[in-house]
Amino acid sequence: MYTVRYDPAAHAGLDEATDYIEEQSSTDRAVDWLEAMRGGIQELETSPRAFPIACMRRGRPIHSKLVISHRVYYFIDEPTSLVYVIDLVHAAQETRLAKYRDAQI
Repeated sequence: MYTVRYDPAAHAGLDEATDYIEEQSSTDRAVDWLEAMRGGIQELETSPRAFPIACMRRGRPIHSKLVISHRVYYFIDEPTSLVYVIDLVHAAQETRLAKYRDAQI
């Protein structure tokens, strides 16, 4: 079992998306979306290696998992059994996704 932790950028991404959904729809929908996102991310506790490596950053393989409409980027630290979520990007945000696609694997 792994522990899932979030980088401040990942927390900010969750907050930004939740705020957007609340503005466009409703608080209830935003809360439901956030709950589903967090649930999908928490699944990494048991199977973080099940998802592909998107790129290498600072010598670490960065994995990618699609959760709802967002790509969740994370690395695995085996010695501490930690999954560290570094970013989440809406799948339609091509310019932000490119920084993960264009890096060497």
